[in-house]
Amino acid sequence: MRRYDKSKRRHREELEARLDALQRPGSRKRRRRRRGRSLGSGLFASLLLVIALAAAYLLYTGAGAEQQTSDGAAKVEVVKGETLTDVAAKLEEAGVIENAFVFKTQARIEGYGTEIKTGRYTFERGQESGEILEKLTAGEAAPTIAVTIPEGLTLEETARTVAAGTAIPAAEFERAARETDYGYAFLEDPAIKTTEGYLFPRRYDFEKGVTAAQVVDRLLGQYLIETASMEIGGAKERHGLTEHELVTVASLIEKESANPEERPLIASVIYNRLRREMPLQIDATVQYALERPKEHLSLADLRTASPYNTYEHPGLPPGPICSPSRQSLAAAINPQRTDYLYYVLKANGREHFFTSDYDAFLREKARAGR
Repeated sequence: MRRYDKSKRRHREELEARLDALQRPGSRKRRRRRRGRSLGSGLFASLLLVIALAAAYLLYTGAGAEQQTSDGAAKVEVVKGETLTDVAAKLEEAGVIENAFVFKTQARIEGYGTEIKTGRYTFERGQESGEILEKLTAGEAAPTIAVTIPEGLTLEETARTVAAGTAIPAAEFERAARETDYGYAFLEDPAIKTTEGYLFPRRYDFEKGVTAAQVVDRLLGQYLIETASMEIGGAKERHGLTEHELVTVASLIEKESANPEERPLIASVIYNRLRREMPLQIDATVQYALERPKEHLSLADLRTASPYNTYEHPGLPPGPICSPSRQSLAAAINPQRTDYLYYVLKANGREHFFTSDYDAFLREKARAGR
């Protein structure tokens, strides 16, 4: 699940297509009643073919013999929108099952594919597939607690939010979030010192008794899920930035935009200023640098000695200043094309005025009383 494993996808897709062709509408109970009857020759032949293909696939990949599981419990979370393929992959990664494809094959033949319930589950490693499927479809999940991580929170703010909704102390979460050895490729950049920026904002259901490291890992995993379909590779080439720098841009957009619609415009200003080697002069970076953020910055604040102060230091700050939303990440990847170099929040506080003319910027700034 750590970005990006596409090996042997074609073989899996071909076999899954054949399995899909064997599916018939109706409930699992109806299909189970049919199991006792003799199968039609065509269906039986098709099943034999799928089983033969599955066996060939396992021989080809060596998956059947290579993945051994150990004793002990494993926890797996099924979230809304996940498919049977997603769940099978999680079970394999957790060591609950030996092979995701074989598990999916059994689930589809048994008719379990569309009946899996969301929740956090605890399984024994090496548990029988039938027992696992019964538990997943019955929704016998462990008791959970809901925690909502709003968009644009810093690591410290996220820690306080998690502490308010769980039994995890904020300091304990902070310690876990300042570690980066969670096995994700996107955290391997030497410039990354903490998980700041990658604690993805959304609503989560955690099992009671969850640890700080498990929460951090879940938030990081959600970042991976959310960005899997984004053109991060192409954006890195187009903008000449690393993924970490793209997330940094997204965090600036998150903090600076007054409404979702103007995020691509904020992105355009950031990129235009970077290309012209102009200082970004973003107030939100100074707020991040201050030990105690202030509603209104003074001239002294703008001279704060910090690498995050984009008034004093050119280019991007060393890293993200918050965890950006998916919309801000999308804006950083695909900014609107403009010649804007300046923006200022209007008097109504709901939108910014954008311009490429410095004098027009100063006039609007005065008009807004800023």
